Amino acid sequence: MDFLLYLSPSGNEIYQTISKKIKFVENTPICRKYDIYGWFDSKSKTMTFCTNRIKFNGNASHYINETLYHESAHVAQSCKNNKLVPLGLSSINLPPNKESDLKKATSITNLNSYKVEREAFWLEDKPKKVLYYLKKFCF
Repeated sequence: MDFLLYLSPSGNEIYQTISKKIKFVENTPICRKYDIYGWFDSKSKTMTFCTNRIKFNGNASHYINETLYHESAHVAQSCKNNKLVPLGLSSINLPPNKESDLKKATSITNLNSYKVEREAFWLEDKPKKVLYYLKKFCF
């Protein structure tokens, strides 16, 4: 698993926390189908890293960790009620670049995932909060 080489200490802590319950895969067909960095399938409990795309686009360490935090937010959301549901965060303000990413993500998934994706984009640069929600709802 190439993505493991790029994890920060916070990323490694999150990985160690969820790796007993979540399967990790890299560069699966979904990475070629969509222009994405990662994906979490709540039914199969599988997290996909599109490591080749991330490395090709540069700043691999930053984006691999950000992807882990984002997809781990979805793990916490899926633990809350055994399906992907919002954590209930309020007053989430995203910068313009993340608002753009949110629109792209919801066009791939569906508009019903708007609140779920919004929370994940907000949490993707907050590893301590991600770990908090993982421990609160999953572990």
